[in-house]
Amino acid sequence: MIILAENFNAKMKRVLLFLLMVFLLTSCGSIGYSYIPLTTESCRVNFSAIYHEGKSNLFVEIQSDRLIFRENPILKIKTFEGETFTLEGRSLSSSQKNSGVVINNMVIPTTVLQAKALFPITEEEISMLNNGVAKIRISTVPIAHERTFESDIIGEKLYKQFQKKKIEEESF
Repeated sequence: MIILAENFNAKMKRVLLFLLMVFLLTSCGSIGYSYIPLTTESCRVNFSAIYHEGKSNLFVEIQSDRLIFRENPILKIKTFEGETFTLEGRSLSSSQKNSGVVINNMVIPTTVLQAKALFPITEEEISMLNNGVAKIRISTVPIAHERTFESDIIGEKLYKQFQKKKIEEESF
């Protein structure tokens, strides 16, 4: 009985640590979503607004088991108003993390790829984000990542983040 209690406490500590990490990651200022289909192309996509020297950029990070950016990635966005625009960016880096998951006393190796890219974006395109993002397509390798949304998850939040970053940049 004591062994079960110790094992339960260890599991509770891991669950609490995981929840704390999720909370910290979601409050860092990036906006994103997870896409977990029944196939192996599951991924986590994060977007961040960046203003530097009066120029606005959209920073995109993908964590996946196999998706990485091409050298010159393309990001297509369609709003709920039917407006579409294309952003052409550049790949910044790709890295790989190896770890393992213990299942029934067996260690199953896992690999997570992390790819980052930067996309210049105009003020007109930023204002279109306020209409909400209905569909997004990112040119990744080996297949393009495409996601359609029923409701706005990232558009309005990104628009507000761009406005906040612009005010911070101008009020220096």
